[in-house]
Amino acid sequence: MLSSIMAAARGVYAGRLATTSPLLNVGCGNRFHAAWTNADLMPASPEVLPIDLRRRLPFADSTFAAAYSSHVLEHLTPLEARGFLREMQRVLRPGGVVRIVVPDLEGIVRGYLRALDEAACGADTEARWRHRWMTVELLDQMVRTQSGGAMGRWWSCTPVPCLDLIQERLGAEATMAIASQQARTDRTFLDPVDILLAPAVSDREAMAFAARGERHKWMYDRVSLADVLRESGFTEPRPMTAVESRIPAFTTYELDADASGNILKPDSLFMEAVRPSA
Repeated sequence: MLSSIMAAARGVYAGRLATTSPLLNVGCGNRFHAAWTNADLMPASPEVLPIDLRRRLPFADSTFAAAYSSHVLEHLTPLEARGFLREMQRVLRPGGVVRIVVPDLEGIVRGYLRALDEAACGADTEARWRHRWMTVELLDQMVRTQSGGAMGRWWSCTPVPCLDLIQERLGAEATMAIASQQARTDRTFLDPVDILLAPAVSDREAMAFAARGERHKWMYDRVSLADVLRESGFTEPRPMTAVESRIPAFTTYELDADASGNILKPDSLFMEAVRPSA
């Protein structure tokens, strides 16, 4: 199916790349802006180009003034991530800015350690649930064998354990996902103690799921992400906030925060780097 989608895309490119915006958003999912050239493996809209970012990007060298990718790099192996970032460097103009957003491994680990210390101090049931949630947040997306994983099962519970903590850490997108999960008429009603008890799947089912790309294949912190950016040919890697950028007027596109400044993925690490001018 994927090969037929990509083959059909070749005809689309011919008519659309001539009007490419100088701003590139790769792996855009459902969040994109008309001022950008938006691309994803499985486009959510006719406005989005179908692109397999594990391959050479279908753009000429030095096409874009800025490039952006959010919560994509962690779905690639470290080798694939380097190839992708080198392609981003190639299609950027000299002096162009790349902005990469990933789950913040440091923030997750620090949250886990805080929850661990609190849970170890006594028999506080709520503290133990916070510890259990932080363990899920740290591990689930790397080990799950079914769509949604333990997070999906957690969000199916009524009430949702640690809902305030989840909303604080994961933001508006998690709030919407939980509401959608709660509204499903076919959801399984779980006892919270069963959240981590995933139904067994066959090796074939697990392999098919892994091939769909939902799982995380690596995680990054502010040191390792800066390193991989430098190794991919960029300079000046710098952590940013969700509302800070070297890309002109970036906040007006509402890709990382809405018009009120609410961060869409608060658990994220935001980092920018520059393609050298020479």
